[in-house]
Amino acid sequence: MSIPLCSRITRLSLLLPLAFAAVLPVSADDDRKGDDHRKDTVLYEGPLLHDQNWTIKSGPVSPDNQKSSSFGGTCSMVPNDVSIQTGSGRDRVTFEAEYTGLGVWKMAWTETVSGAASNGDEWHYQQQIKFSGTTTDGKAPRPSRSLPDVFLQPIPSNVTTATLDLTDFFILQPRGGDIAASSHVHFVLRQQIPPVETDLPPDYFSYVFFGKYIVNLHDQLSGQLGCDPL
Repeated sequence: MSIPLCSRITRLSLLLPLAFAAVLPVSADDDRKGDDHRKDTVLYEGPLLHDQNWTIKSGPVSPDNQKSSSFGGTCSMVPNDVSIQTGSGRDRVTFEAEYTGLGVWKMAWTETVSGAASNGDEWHYQQQIKFSGTTTDGKAPRPSRSLPDVFLQPIPSNVTTATLDLTDFFILQPRGGDIAASSHVHFVLRQQIPPVETDLPPDYFSYVFFGKYIVNLHDQLSGQLGCDPL
């Protein structure tokens, strides 16, 4: 007795997915637990433990205002030098990681600091570093939990990434008043290409960050670099 055509088609439609499942490799994403796809972690929250002795140096109005203070920049927005009020700073450091599939993670490390200045003004500072990369062990990123006096490891030890997107801003303002001084910059950092002796950082920002990253793009978004003491 022959099997009706409709029955043969139904059986075939059920058997084909099973056959393909036996041949195709199982994606690693299928084995990943749901809580591994997204991680939001507070790494530190408490008193400021670094950069506790800064002073904003006032200076005359000139083209040098837009330079970093280490390159002779000045802050003409403040009439007199302004220092931090000892013990006033509060610090919060967070790390976010989102799994985007096929072994790639999207991450953000953020430090936010606020406090009082010696003249009674309030100040707020934030640095955020965003990057995408893979992990060397196939597990979720493991951010550093070192105390913030040496909090210079925004990239987890098991993460590999080639570029960093860094945004940094500082605002000084009278209580309830307008801005007295500010700085807002955007950097794109890239990994040095070995041998590093032939891939030097640019003259205008000749620093190596985190042991292997140099500035590739520098944008002055607002304010004056000489006004950012952190």
